[in-house]
Amino acid sequence: MKSLLLYALILITLLSENKIVSVSVDISLSKKEPQELEDLCLRRPYHKTAEPWYFVPMFRAKLKEVGEKYSFPSRCFKKNIVSFKEMSKDKIVLSLENYNKTETWCSELFIFHTSNHNFMQFVAFQGTHEIVLKRITQDDKDEIKINGVKLYGFCTGLVNTIKSFFKTLKAFYGGLGIDPNAKNPKFRPTIPKEMERANLRMLELFNHYTPERRKNNTIVNIDKSMIKSGDFLLISRFDGIDQLIMIGAGGRSGHSAVCTWMDGELYVIESQSGWYWPRSGIQKNKWEDWIQWAYNADFNVILLPLKEEYRQKFDVDKANEWFSNEIEGLNYGYHNFIFTWIDTPANNFPFFTTSEITEFLFSLVSKVYPKGSDLFITDALNIRLGKTGLTFQQAIAEIARQGKSLEELLAEPEPEGIEYVDGLNYVCSCFAVAFWKHGGLFGDLDFSPNEFGPKDIYHLDIFDKNFQRPQECIDDNPDLPYCQIMGKFIIELDNYSTIKPYAHMNERCSSEGPEFIREEGC
Repeated sequence: MKSLLLYALILITLLSENKIVSVSVDISLSKKEPQELEDLCLRRPYHKTAEPWYFVPMFRAKLKEVGEKYSFPSRCFKKNIVSFKEMSKDKIVLSLENYNKTETWCSELFIFHTSNHNFMQFVAFQGTHEIVLKRITQDDKDEIKINGVKLYGFCTGLVNTIKSFFKTLKAFYGGLGIDPNAKNPKFRPTIPKEMERANLRMLELFNHYTPERRKNNTIVNIDKSMIKSGDFLLISRFDGIDQLIMIGAGGRSGHSAVCTWMDGELYVIESQSGWYWPRSGIQKNKWEDWIQWAYNADFNVILLPLKEEYRQKFDVDKANEWFSNEIEGLNYGYHNFIFTWIDTPANNFPFFTTSEITEFLFSLVSKVYPKGSDLFITDALNIRLGKTGLTFQQAIAEIARQGKSLEELLAEPEPEGIEYVDGLNYVCSCFAVAFWKHGGLFGDLDFSPNEFGPKDIYHLDIFDKNFQRPQECIDDNPDLPYCQIMGKFIIELDNYSTIKPYAHMNERCSSEGPEFIREEGC
């Protein structure tokens, strides 16, 4: 429900700030050039298809100073010219010219954007349109000098854009069902079929990956005594969030947890904040409880045991002491969520969007849900800028004054130990690597756990690929080199346990789908 309200609020905010205009009659029709326009829309099936995430507008142009102009094709017009006409004390004047219509009844929407302003221009006919951005402040002018006024356009028509929005929403909205196995029937957070299908479609489109179904969705009951401290649990849930992580950074999972023994009891420790989970924050739960909660939440879970050489290096007592004395009970690591993913200014984004859309989306979020913006990005920007108390819009202006861009700031490596407003932050994958590192598993290698996503973890060559699986795991799936404990889908890991840990790893890695090629030594 929160996702639905947030999307609705963003759309209302965008519409409320703008006027809608169309002028002059077009009499010149010409055939479009599909390949050129598809390239502009980053390989989307241009104009005709409503797929998840295709409602996201695409970056078209950036104007930084008076006199600049830029020409580009669009869905309805073979030629568009946007120009920066005037900047006075408190306003900016731009123009948009549209020529050579591609289809008689075609119309489209353009968005002129700064972090403080959004102006929507609806165009049905060719001609010249004047755009005036009023109430311009010095912050706006400082921002425009570096980041410009950005222009965005949509790749599909109005109907397909709306359809795309709701198809995307299906991947996130849902997950409450009835537990048929309970003695007294009760609600449990299962994934409904429609939500599952929407997430499978996202993976197929953007990762070219479709997981196979398991023969049955049962728990593989292995003897917990075979699990050792430091063994890793890799998890995926078809709830939209995990799939967003997967299409953003590549990989086959979205959540991470670690097993450890304390006082003769096996625990699963993790950084967790799912609405479907009984607890929130950095926590430990007994193995039996965790397994049942994971099954109730429709988790897909595999167990990855450590290699013996790394197990020997790992000081369990030291790692457990760090967990118990320093971080147990801390909040989930929302503040470093983005920074595990974005390592480069432009090459970490799924192909339905570009880096330029980041500032656009967060500026909208900051207006309708400031707390969410603070949690995910604004507080982190304040720290990186050496400031306190800046709003998102003020932070963007300060970034420009310091001669930087938002994309460059997001790409800066995230060191461990940053004190955010709510203390230390570890998102799930960062926590797992930090637990190992504080137990000495990586020796004296210098790298930040806060740069690791789920894919980065299972790529590490620290896992035992010759693990002698229990017979229960072999009976469930004889082909996997690891044990899948539960799930509707088989988790097959690409490049499993192939990269030897090294200093400063994962600080400058691109992750562009669907190939997600990782540069050596990044």
